[in-house]
Amino acid sequence: MRQKISLIVQPGDSFFPIVRAIDRAERTINLTAFRMDDPIVQRALIEAQQRGVRIRVLISSSARGWEERNRKLLKDAREAGIATREPAGDSKRARYHYKVMTVDDEAALVFTFNPTRENLHYTRDFGIEIYSPAITAEINRLFDADWDDLPFVPNDSSPLLISPFNSRQKFERWLAAAEHSIQIADAKLEDPAIVKLLVHKARSGVRVRVLGDEAHGGRLPPEIAFGVVPRYKLHAKCTIVDGSAALVGSMNLRAESLDRRRELGILVDDGDVLHRLQAVFESDWERKAAAFDHSTTQVMRAGWMTPREPPESPAAGLVLLSRTNALRRHPVREGVTTIGRAQENDVVIRDALVSRYHARITCDALSCRITDLASGNGTFLNGGRITETTCLRPGDVIRIADSEEFRLLEL
Repeated sequence: MRQKISLIVQPGDSFFPIVRAIDRAERTINLTAFRMDDPIVQRALIEAQQRGVRIRVLISSSARGWEERNRKLLKDAREAGIATREPAGDSKRARYHYKVMTVDDEAALVFTFNPTRENLHYTRDFGIEIYSPAITAEINRLFDADWDDLPFVPNDSSPLLISPFNSRQKFERWLAAAEHSIQIADAKLEDPAIVKLLVHKARSGVRVRVLGDEAHGGRLPPEIAFGVVPRYKLHAKCTIVDGSAALVGSMNLRAESLDRRRELGILVDDGDVLHRLQAVFESDWERKAAAFDHSTTQVMRAGWMTPREPPESPAAGLVLLSRTNALRRHPVREGVTTIGRAQENDVVIRDALVSRYHARITCDALSCRITDLASGNGTFLNGGRITETTCLRPGDVIRIADSEEFRLLEL
């Protein structure tokens, strides 16, 4: 049976794939948290716990600049009844930096990003969502070992790379087999052995390109072509070899990540995922928006991106981020912003479930409010149907009938 797999692309897919996976959970969720402050993800976890899902969260205590916030995260999660632990070996030298979530022993999500508002909306990042009991079991085996502070021996036949156990060996062996091209997105590529191997491959005729940040790019040898992502902060860690396989995960290509910290990445060879990763890499390399032949993010076909239209000036920097066309941000103006099926609305949703004039958002210097315009199928705020004018806050999720969801963002 072919594994179901999808790609998550940030900015664009936002918290929706994570919350969707949490909402599907029936029995268990295991989650590692290095940094986390997204209120929608946190709320989804609490709601899952309240309906009887067993949730365990490993929260790193050594996330630089986040020590106080992570202590509060631990406290809030415990008060909500969610089981939490700090990895016993977590320290500045050996951080538990991996970013994974498993659901019901069937689905696994491997991220390059943290569930923070910055990573979900303003950095270039990736994630892999895969339905595979075998891969999920291996991640859970690692999670259990870290939860109970027990030794761990990885299964080297798995597509997972796990630091500090086998990431370096598996990655170097994979790179050495490259025949045509190596493409890397990594802001901190600096490991001497990896750089030496890349230079060797470049001199042998393999095209080697690296997307990074300017501070590290100047340190790379001239054999390695270098570019900078122009539109977003680069936080992704992704390598594509020969267009036939890609590694997506938490580890930067440096000694700390490969040899000392807890990191995890996954090798994937799915054609659709590779096509989309390649398209995003090329768009960032060429400094233009990626274009695909679809504009909607589907349950198992995440990651479609469309060119962003120049935004108008929103009132107080507020925009609506769409779930199905997530790189298009609808400005919320001072005054009235209308939503509906009719062409004259400010936000047009062409779906029969949506009323011609469905809802309006009214903003002034003091507040922002949403009103349902007696629609047939309802307007929902954070999951509940509204029956009267209701105040909005940044982070709120607005659902129009069963057609479209938006998140209100403050830029």
